[in-house]
Amino acid sequence: MCVRESKSFPRILIIFLVLGLAQALTQADTQGTADRQELLFSTAEETLFSTDKAKIDWPWSRNKTTKGTPAGLILKNDYSQMDIASFSDFERHPCRRVCQQGQTQSCYYQLVVHNYQRLGPECQRCQFDERACAAEHCIYGDGVASPVMAVNRKIPGPAIELCENDTVVVDVLNYLGEPTTMHWHGLNMVDTPQMDGAAFVTQYPVQPGEVQRYEFKADRGGSLWYHSHMGWQRGFGVAGHLIIRKTRQANQHAHLYDYDLVEHALMVQDIFYDHELQTVRNILINGKGRNHLNQLPDNDNRHRYERLRVTPGYRYRMRVLLNGIANCPVEFSIEQHKLLIISTDGNDIEPVLADGFFLTSAERFDFVLNANQLAKSYWISVRGYEQCDGRKLYQGAVLSYRGATRTELPQGNILGSTQSRTLVADNLLKPTNSSEQSRALSAAPVLVNDYRIMPTIAAGPEAFLRLATAEKDNNVGTVALRSLQPVPWPRNTRFRTYYSSFSLRRAPNGELLFQIDEISYIPPDISLLQGRNLFQDDGYFCNRSSLVAQGHNCQQDLCECLNVIRMPAYRPIEMVVANYMTNTHPYHIHGNSFRLVGQGVVGNIDDLRNIQNLDRQGRLPRLPDHYHAVLKDSVQIPGLGFIIVRLISDNPGFWLYHCHVEAHAVQGMMAVLKIGEDYQMKQVPARLRC
Repeated sequence: MCVRESKSFPRILIIFLVLGLAQALTQADTQGTADRQELLFSTAEETLFSTDKAKIDWPWSRNKTTKGTPAGLILKNDYSQMDIASFSDFERHPCRRVCQQGQTQSCYYQLVVHNYQRLGPECQRCQFDERACAAEHCIYGDGVASPVMAVNRKIPGPAIELCENDTVVVDVLNYLGEPTTMHWHGLNMVDTPQMDGAAFVTQYPVQPGEVQRYEFKADRGGSLWYHSHMGWQRGFGVAGHLIIRKTRQANQHAHLYDYDLVEHALMVQDIFYDHELQTVRNILINGKGRNHLNQLPDNDNRHRYERLRVTPGYRYRMRVLLNGIANCPVEFSIEQHKLLIISTDGNDIEPVLADGFFLTSAERFDFVLNANQLAKSYWISVRGYEQCDGRKLYQGAVLSYRGATRTELPQGNILGSTQSRTLVADNLLKPTNSSEQSRALSAAPVLVNDYRIMPTIAAGPEAFLRLATAEKDNNVGTVALRSLQPVPWPRNTRFRTYYSSFSLRRAPNGELLFQIDEISYIPPDISLLQGRNLFQDDGYFCNRSSLVAQGHNCQQDLCECLNVIRMPAYRPIEMVVANYMTNTHPYHIHGNSFRLVGQGVVGNIDDLRNIQNLDRQGRLPRLPDHYHAVLKDSVQIPGLGFIIVRLISDNPGFWLYHCHVEAHAVQGMMAVLKIGEDYQMKQVPARLRC
């Protein structure tokens, strides 16, 4: 079937005439094209695992120069002889610079997404000499050979560094054997919704052997990231940092640190081996870490750890994100160092001095580290919980002061300080009298975003407000973080509230299905944004209301369909999202950031299923209007709990709404927010897909 924007007969006639002419002109080259395509796929593995600078004859060989190219921006449009060796990192990219007022650039990048292998055949000297790994383009990982998907022969993919308001042009070359897309996580794509990267929602997938050009404006600063939004590709490694810096004048935290280096950006990821997709086997930091299959101590030099170098007396901005594949929240800390947390999800907050913080999938925290300790090496520790806790998974990196031996590893084990903090936190959770509780609080570390400690509605709204707005507390919940910017709506604004839920059920065949509003998501056959004039919403979409109107009871029956939740554009919107499961789950929506105004635990499933009644009774507390609620794009919903988020729906379009645990999204925990009517959405270039 062909999908097109216009139904006019003359345009169809012109298309067929052009296709006929093109066929006639290229008939003589048909065999050559077939040979090139055969070469592309038959030699893919051999070429990518070779250490030689191989030239590949790509099938899209005669592209012309793009019209309207910004001055000074050199685009690549001829991939007929692509040099794999030229696709690496962007250390010398001209857009990697100090940001100056009034000086924006157009920045061009090429990302090749391809099959690769952790500890693959290119790893020769690297197995014995860590210094040789970069030259061999060896992904050593934790020393366990396993198939991966890489970006430019790297996991994580190369970091893209920009300045706010730069124009970004990225060619994504799909060298996989399956379709792909690229999502630019944290950018709302207000002017370019077709660049969001959500397959069959804002774009058609990039087929094997195709190039997709993404072009958009970096219209906000912060720690963002890019990743595939197809199947399990993010879990196989298709992800990287997207760092957008502000000018010093616009950066309200610039006075707090001396250096902001890309070498201090960390991606934490839980991984699987081979294709055992549901079994988490390790946690890596920037693709490196100790192997838990052996019994070597943490400080054995045969382990490969990521190293961060600092100079005594200076302050460093560091960025951490969790690329969570399984449901593994992590705790992050640095031995003998306090962390001054200044940003979450790329949004500046009032600084919080803490001993550590927790992350669920897709969350990011930026902090300032003051290098004021003795010049030696210290453990950076990451401990996994929930699914990672079953195998007692943890990981380390090394904070190395200049003046210490470069190869020196810290003494002791990685979790030394983390284990003592856990014991104190466990004591806080036990019922005690007031004096014991006071002593425990005085000894407890300050932790931010700890998913294990959440206010309960049984304690009443007053207790929630005390916890959320306290000036000093050992547990700084996500909802207690304060944005530097006030909320963008006046006091006493009336919000339209939508109630939603995350849940799990077992299908009749025994398969586990993760659901939103007790509906398993079935993706469409055409891209909703591009093809929105080709269908009637009521006949093509479903949602909880439409299924109830049809007589379906999704609490009892298995409901599977294209779940689209409709919301009006340019209105104050509130979402109350309940989690029917006992484990925490990360909530994420595309196209919009939101203010977190409520978060807590209900404690039982029956009350959660009647959360609308609880809300009417005033039992779901919210932050007061004057509070600078934290701005986020991803946030955890506590087990048997809820979140309340608010936004202004000023970005009409089709936007994905899903759990950011990759395993859960793949198994149906997705929906689409249709914000506004078709005529209110941006006009996007038509794309023919047959």
